Amino acid sequence: MELLTTGNSAKLYCLNWLEARLKASTTPLTILDLGAGTAGNFVTLLRRYPTTHYTGVEPSAAACAEARQRLTGLDAAIINAYAYDSVRAKLPFPQYDFVVSFSVLEHVYRRLDYLRLIRACLKPGGYALVNYDSGHFQHPDLKERIKTLVGPLLARVGNEAYYQSFVREADFRRMAAQAGLSIVEAKSFNTHLKGVYKHIPEGQRADFMERWLALEEWLNTSAGIDYTDDQAAHWFTRNFILQGKN
Repeated sequence: MELLTTGNSAKLYCLNWLEARLKASTTPLTILDLGAGTAGNFVTLLRRYPTTHYTGVEPSAAACAEARQRLTGLDAAIINAYAYDSVRAKLPFPQYDFVVSFSVLEHVYRRLDYLRLIRACLKPGGYALVNYDSGHFQHPDLKERIKTLVGPLLARVGNEAYYQSFVREADFRRMAAQAGLSIVEAKSFNTHLKGVYKHIPEGQRADFMERWLALEEWLNTSAGIDYTDDQAAHWFTRNFILQGKN
């Protein structure tokens, strides 16, 4: 069977996790994707489970246009906006079974507001899947260095388009708690095998992805590694599954 995504073990893990729950459900479920980009991560999943409703929120108008084209014929809505509280009035549902945010938080300026939106949009018993990347800050090229330096300054005067800063573990856990979210699971993905993937012949990439993900899941569950921020140079993506606190 076709993989739900390739080239990123964290996203594949999350999509597999979601698929297991969509497959087991006897009723249609809803997904809110904050920072959806062109929605490429979800096309295969939604085609496989066409009764699932998907809402994507994305600040780039060009990405929204491409996402709408990709999702033609599916139960989906794309909203061109920044994902803060002001977007709630535009959502087709007040709350969702799943809220996802892939590789976005490191680019979010008002992070506590963002996490509070996630909490507000979760149905009782719903799950949030949030991951963020450190690759922008590990051996960055000149462009990444400039964005990391200038982005926070521009965000202070209202231009958040270029914002990026490293997400510290303790800060994320503190903000999640402040936002009313409890951590169900914390794992790390995207070791340097992410770079190896680019050199794998096309016909062997699916097999490589499965082996890559299996290795990283073993490292998370059986190798006895406790994550700290200094490991961000080796684990490029930190991945959380959360629920709203009662």
